[in-house]
Amino acid sequence: MERRAFLRLGACAAMAASRTRLFAESNVKSVALRIGKATNVTMSPDFTGLSYESAQLAHPDFFSSGNKALIGMFTRLSHRGVLRLGGNTSEFTRWSAAGTTESGSASAVNPDTGQKEKSASTITPKAIRNLRGFLDATGWHCIYGLNLSHGTPEQAAAEAKFVAETLGDKLIAVQMGNEPDLYFKTWRPKDYNFTAYLDEWNRFAGAIRKAVKNARFAGPDVAENYHWVAQFAAQHSPDTVMLTGHYYAEGPPSDPRMTIEYLLHPTPRLLAEISIATQASRESKMPFRMAEGNCCHWGGKPGVSDTFASSLWAGDYMLQLAQAGYVGMNLHGGGGGVYSPIAGDTINGFTARPVLFGMELANQFASTTFLDTELDTNGANVTAYAAKRDDRWLLAIFNKDSTSVRVGLTGDSSRVIGTPTRTMLLRAPAIDSKQGVTFAEGRAGIESSPDSKIAFEMSPYSGVLLEFGS
Repeated sequence: MERRAFLRLGACAAMAASRTRLFAESNVKSVALRIGKATNVTMSPDFTGLSYESAQLAHPDFFSSGNKALIGMFTRLSHRGVLRLGGNTSEFTRWSAAGTTESGSASAVNPDTGQKEKSASTITPKAIRNLRGFLDATGWHCIYGLNLSHGTPEQAAAEAKFVAETLGDKLIAVQMGNEPDLYFKTWRPKDYNFTAYLDEWNRFAGAIRKAVKNARFAGPDVAENYHWVAQFAAQHSPDTVMLTGHYYAEGPPSDPRMTIEYLLHPTPRLLAEISIATQASRESKMPFRMAEGNCCHWGGKPGVSDTFASSLWAGDYMLQLAQAGYVGMNLHGGGGGVYSPIAGDTINGFTARPVLFGMELANQFASTTFLDTELDTNGANVTAYAAKRDDRWLLAIFNKDSTSVRVGLTGDSSRVIGTPTRTMLLRAPAIDSKQGVTFAEGRAGIESSPDSKIAFEMSPYSGVLLEFGS
């Protein structure tokens, strides 16, 4: 039998014996991957992003140049990302130019705060000046949300003016309202629709244009009705520079159907939203960004959103959106939220949750051009992404299956890209692990074969990033 080259990407050596049985040869599924020519899709250099509640700005020392620990976490993820400020609490924020009611603490705001509290949060000039220092220190830019549901055009204009003047080129755009397609459930009449929303949006935008020179807008920042994205794109103003919408893979957390298994399988809803968003982007020639989302809405589901499953989901999801043509993605978080990529506060410190490790893997593709791939999964829950930058090739594979898989490069793929020069492993003791998640360089034994074929054997529930070339 002809020898093949196998890169064994096993799980941790300390796995229990019951788990090692999964590696038996009889359980290994063969997967064939063919890498083709370059596409016309390049992953944006600032694709990676995080989203926080606007109420966080009521604590101006949080996003500040003095919060070195948080700055370190942001730059660990990306040296050029996008911070989006919005969420449910953005509909209750209050701008105070006098700055008389600000909180000097650096408390952390949980992402589910907007579901529990409806009290106003005061944002002051100090918070915006500190935010500019934070953005300078991280190299990140910002999308800034304004209060549409309970605010006025005059209030929004005053806030937008100070934000634009202070953030300068760090401000990508402002957007009015958070998930306005759901306003009919709470703050507007039952028959509230896109036309009514657009009327409100235009009033706010008109006031902001008078106050802010060269104002830039994003929207409609919908929760789920992506037809609003298409309508907004068709009627957008010249100073609208970005389309935005949200996506949560699961929810609510109380639903027993929201499991790890459910999270790791793609849904028709996601594919439908991607189709609408990318078509609207093409027709309007405006980029689309997934401005808020995560594993499970309302702060996440314990035992799912805070496990290694979220890491595999995040890495795969990010690259799926990037390959589809999105310009970016912002995962929501903050404080002690179950799904928060970065959890903690200035008092207790900050911790990387499992979801952050998947984001780190996907961020390696920033500024690369995707290559066509053909994947014969043989029934396994496996995805793969290939890309190129100059003379370097990247290959990411996610095995979201409960069995081992052997991924073989078919056709001329092996001859074109050669053998890996760097191997990064995304792994954990188990799929439901909350600790012990790593994304780090790993050892791999590679044997050459007469026909230069390469194959990779991956353990259940694992990810790998392979780099080829100099």
